[in-house]
Amino acid sequence: MATTKIWPVRDNLARVVDYAENHLKTANPNAYTERELQDLRNVLSYADNSDKTAKQFLVTGVNCIDKYAYQQMSATKQRFGKTGGNLAYHSYQSFAPKEVTPEQCHEIGVKLAKSLWGDRYEVLVTTHINTNCLHNHLVINSVSFVNGKKLNNNYAMYFKNLRAESDRLCREYGLSVIENPTKSSGSRWLQQAEKRGEPTMYNIVRSDIDNAIKQSMTLQQFYQKLKYFGYIVNDDPNRKYATIRPSGAKHNIRFKTLGEQYTPSAIKERILANKAPAIPQRAYMQLKRYRLQGSFDTVQKQTGLFALYLHYCYRLGILPEKRKNPPQPLSSQMRAAIRLARKYSEQTRLLVRNRINTDVELNTFISECRSDIGGLERQRGKVYNRMRSAKTPEDLEKLKTERDALSASIKTIRRELYLSHDILKRSAEVERQLRIELKLHSDRNHKQPIKNRKREYIR
Repeated sequence: MATTKIWPVRDNLARVVDYAENHLKTANPNAYTERELQDLRNVLSYADNSDKTAKQFLVTGVNCIDKYAYQQMSATKQRFGKTGGNLAYHSYQSFAPKEVTPEQCHEIGVKLAKSLWGDRYEVLVTTHINTNCLHNHLVINSVSFVNGKKLNNNYAMYFKNLRAESDRLCREYGLSVIENPTKSSGSRWLQQAEKRGEPTMYNIVRSDIDNAIKQSMTLQQFYQKLKYFGYIVNDDPNRKYATIRPSGAKHNIRFKTLGEQYTPSAIKERILANKAPAIPQRAYMQLKRYRLQGSFDTVQKQTGLFALYLHYCYRLGILPEKRKNPPQPLSSQMRAAIRLARKYSEQTRLLVRNRINTDVELNTFISECRSDIGGLERQRGKVYNRMRSAKTPEDLEKLKTERDALSASIKTIRRELYLSHDILKRSAEVERQLRIELKLHSDRNHKQPIKNRKREYIR
């Protein structure tokens, strides 16, 4: 069983690897921008990482020499004068654990590259063996060395060419094939955030649907609960798909895109499976009397920011600690605002903890984070290599513990790196908006008549 994917190389691929090689720095800087050069270096260096390819034994160049793939791809672009747009295409082919050997995995990857692009394009094929799932990385030049035509990455290229050819090779080698693959929905960031359990919009909608199902005995009650939660539901029988939309959102969400458990038929079955709640018997209530000294007229009323803070705590269910009735459910927009406030709070703690006051200090901190991640990933790669040669279960368990500790450290630093980049991006946008505001203010003052300005001064 092999899974495949392909995507264009345009901007930073977010690969934290040691890509600084001397021969890559001798390219003509006038043909490309520094950012474009760096993107192509990143993807080639990531695919050709010696820690993942068993010291370069599993690296093959199709229509190019593996050690000089970057130079040959660059020369092809320069020869035909096509140095803009997509620089290359990055694809992977991943196999199930223990289904293929490294040599067999690499052989299939080379055959796949030759079959699809071997007659027109330069391709670098590498096999990574640092994970339980052996996988091939294919870096395809976007410009043909034959006629200079650019590779067109479209729907047909993936579904009719890449996936179909990969499945054919798997059948040829007697490997399993995914017969009915499911198409992933949403961006890669959204998928990873949902896997981590972060409160994305889809996760919030799923949670509200689950709560509405638990509190409903009929489909009509279910839709009423969703409307009470602030959702707009369109269950018109004339429509092909039922949709749900959070109040204030621009687009509807189909129930079926939330998962198999959230299709209309599955929701109906889950509601019918609910049991009727037992009617509680009335208990004898004993009244208690309290005597208050003083007058309510003399009690000082809270105002200002503190009163607003108390109101928000009440709406969020934080205050009072013991309340008879549950707090009213918040809208998805309110929860999104809370999530944004938490991120701002996390960024503020990051700046205070590392004593960062200027953009220069923040950029230095980002460089240190990248360096730390690179060092930790190299250590983790060595641990993976030792895990493959572990002789006893005790040694393997110790190495797994060391690996998990390194992965946790990498995850923490990556989070700090993400927050730092977000701070830079947002501060640049705020600075841009301030410049626009100052320019508008200056233009407004210059356009004001002189007489009016004198009158205002006299007043």
